[in-house]
Amino acid sequence: MEKILFACDLDNTLIHSYKHRRPDDICVELYDGREQSFISPRALELLKEIATRIFFVPVTTRSIAQYRRIFWAEDFQPRCAVVANGAFFLEGARQENFLRGVVAPYEKELAAQLAAADEKIFSIARVVDESFLFLKCREEFDAEKIFFDTSLDVRRTGKKIYLFPPALNKGEALKLLAKKFSPEKIFAAGDSEIDLPMLALADVAFAPKNLRGKNFVEFAAAEDFLEKFFTAHGG
Repeated sequence: MEKILFACDLDNTLIHSYKHRRPDDICVELYDGREQSFISPRALELLKEIATRIFFVPVTTRSIAQYRRIFWAEDFQPRCAVVANGAFFLEGARQENFLRGVVAPYEKELAAQLAAADEKIFSIARVVDESFLFLKCREEFDAEKIFFDTSLDVRRTGKKIYLFPPALNKGEALKLLAKKFSPEKIFAAGDSEIDLPMLALADVAFAPKNLRGKNFVEFAAAEDFLEKFFTAHGG
């Protein structure tokens, strides 16, 4: 059997928020006592089966605390995860610096951009795990029209804006995972521009139709790409 690494984004790829909840969805995250994130029963069933046969690793922009809020299922917990867009590697309770070293040259720039963030424009402005800047625009502002004079890598998803040190990306994280675990083949799944560096390096990448790239396989929901993956490499 091939040694396969499956690197998968979480939000809007594998799990989804309460805003997109369907009647039978399973809650996998609580925040302030409220149900926050969900996964479909079929996606969870497939994921549990797939993870018994291949090396499944969540690769997410979530902070350490945000990732640890996910409780998955009683009989399933990913062995490890990459969080903060690659800055840290988690294995059980253990936390390891992963790409954290690439942040140091940009710490002053992150602090400067945080200080310059206008609260009239942004409802949220914070440095996540001392690694990158996260901003959320207020409803009346268009994130696409906000300009930043910076050497940081600016990524936008809806009202959310991320400013990353250039080498802090999921592609570089995937390279480290490949070096660490030496897979024969790499699969990846993601839904946004932040995932593109990771998707571009995979032998096969699953992405929604709004993302384009070599070897990208289109999906609309988590069970779509998990079914395809399971049929080819799990069933």
